[in-house]
Amino acid sequence: MSEYTNISAGLAARLALERHGFRFTHSLGQNFILDDELLERILDLALIEPGGRVLEIGPGAGVMTRLMAGRGADVTAIELDETLRPVLEDMTGDCANVRLVFADALKADLRALMGDEPFSVIANLPYYIATDLIEKLLTTAPKPRRLTVMVQKEAAERMTAAPGGKTWCVLAATVQYFARCETVMALPPASFTPPPHVDSALLRLEPYGDDAPVRAADDAMMLRVIRSAFAMRRKTLANNLTAAFALPREEAAALIESLGLDARVRGEALSIAQLAALSDRLSAR
Repeated sequence: MSEYTNISAGLAARLALERHGFRFTHSLGQNFILDDELLERILDLALIEPGGRVLEIGPGAGVMTRLMAGRGADVTAIELDETLRPVLEDMTGDCANVRLVFADALKADLRALMGDEPFSVIANLPYYIATDLIEKLLTTAPKPRRLTVMVQKEAAERMTAAPGGKTWCVLAATVQYFARCETVMALPPASFTPPPHVDSALLRLEPYGDDAPVRAADDAMMLRVIRSAFAMRRKTLANNLTAAFALPREEAAALIESLGLDARVRGEALSIAQLAALSDRLSAR
């Protein structure tokens, strides 16, 4: 990387991509941000600080990786695409505080990667893995203290949806049960290379600890309840519970009525607190 020392990280990445003949793969959702100034703003919003441990998922061309290293963060960057290895090695070869791992983040063992010391996550996520990966990070130990993730605008709108609305869904209920979630930046297609066909949004998620506004007795049961509530949106919650938990229809209706709800209510009408109360009643059966 020494030949790139006196130029911006974004320009260095462009030169490295060209030098190694890299070709973007549409199926992997490869849309890189190569603008140093924009990435510095993102790192500010992600609260990246000296000494902080960061898991970067999908480093791409390594621009953000190098900028985080320059801030003194201890970075583990996990990348699926092996063809990016020479580019990332060029970009981070002189960064003692960067570790490159070539693996599938969806299948990776987080504890083996990061241990049990606190860490944060930063990622530019392709749409096809965004929801599964965010759910994994929020529900699998060790949980990060903060996630700052770039996703499609529509995915961000789903995750921040309000209960009872048209976009209130399994993903929104799961994310909001486990974490405080907010959109902190909107990005147009021109922010990326190559430009995607959709707008993007930067989300910051802060997993709850003891300060959780709602906590069910059993998180695993809560996840089952959330999934069953939204399993078939055209059916009532009672029907969905009957199918998911092998309950008699009358027992499912009675559980719902015990929450002060109409037995004919649909699952998407329930708030997180109501879903948690239902989870606790099912756990106590």
